[in-house]
Amino acid sequence: MKLRILAEDKPAEKIFDYQLELADETIILSTALLSGAIALAGLFSALKEK
Repeated sequence: MKLRILAEDKPAEKIFDYQLELADETIILSTALLSGAIALAGLFSALKEK
């Protein structure tokens, strides 16, 4: 997967062009880890309230 960001600063006459390439496995793993961390935080919060 490629992510490209292009921005133009007209007063300074500069163009910013950034490109990031990520493997599909990296995106899936990152999403899974983030979702797991959120689920664990919710579980600990629910257990703490009891």
